[in-house]
Amino acid sequence: VFQDYTSGFVSPRTPIPAGLTTNVAAGDNTPTDPASVFFELANSPLVGYRVDDKMLVVRQDSDCEIHTGGIVWETSYLLAEYLSAKFGGTKTQYLLGKTLEIGAGCGMLGLILATSGLSSKVVLTEASEVMKNLKHNVEANLIQEEGRGDGSDDDSTTQKTGVHGTEYLPLCPSDGICVKQLRWDHLDEDIDTTGDLEPHSFDTIVGTDVVFSPALVRPLLETIQRMAKKYSKDDDENNRQSLIYLCLQIRCPDSHALLFSEAHSYGLEVIDVTQELSTVGNDYGAAKPCAWGLELECVLLKINAIPTKRKKSKDRDRKTSKSDKKSKTKKHRAV
Repeated sequence: VFQDYTSGFVSPRTPIPAGLTTNVAAGDNTPTDPASVFFELANSPLVGYRVDDKMLVVRQDSDCEIHTGGIVWETSYLLAEYLSAKFGGTKTQYLLGKTLEIGAGCGMLGLILATSGLSSKVVLTEASEVMKNLKHNVEANLIQEEGRGDGSDDDSTTQKTGVHGTEYLPLCPSDGICVKQLRWDHLDEDIDTTGDLEPHSFDTIVGTDVVFSPALVRPLLETIQRMAKKYSKDDDENNRQSLIYLCLQIRCPDSHALLFSEAHSYGLEVIDVTQELSTVGNDYGAAKPCAWGLELECVLLKINAIPTKRKKSKDRDRKTSKSDKKSKTKKHRAV
């Protein structure tokens, strides 16, 4: 379980509930430095993430060699911790609104956002070769009955066995999450103009370790541009632009540089906000819950849509003027 293995360098935002035991035995040889901890987590067949007194459980395939979506990367945990610390300190639910995760992998980040009250609906997307395990993980964590996990009578579920044999109750609302195929280089085939993948409909877009190949940088930027809300300088405060965050480790310097240099071609700007990892969450009693990301050389990027100016319809004004002139001419002729 993430919180148990990282307790040596992450102070929980809320204490472990009374009576809930950890899955790490006292006095064992569990590593305490971040690099070793995440190596251990990546090589476990199941990993858990505690949300209040319940738990998400995700199946991993560390032996997978045909894609990178077989394990939960440290950047997924890090972005979940960052968003929880930055936006989860208020009583207002669903501050992230409708959320798109690109390159969801095992689905841990999206599941956390869907169950923690941060997002009203999460659409997890991946390529076809990753879909089987991603769908399994979402279905394994779905609440069986209708409800949003508030403890009401219609939230009854069946206990399942998860990490180290620990029993857990699924806690993800079925109406708060879904899985869709979204290939960045086949957008027109996969987007849905009326359904969950409607273009320009997402309040928040997130992705972790999605910058690793120069050939996929431009398709990635186009995907973000197509799915983010359209935004102009004339929009009022209630129609805010989409929040877009990428968290990654620089695995390919050329891809990283290309992301920055090509963003403007898609009406986007990329801002490095990595230093926020050292301060976020301090207001809520957590002692720098994301600072370990700096030790692992993780990078946090915020992407903004460059606001466009709405064209003042000069053409329309000209047409109106011409129409008025024609109308006046006709009236003169009639007279």
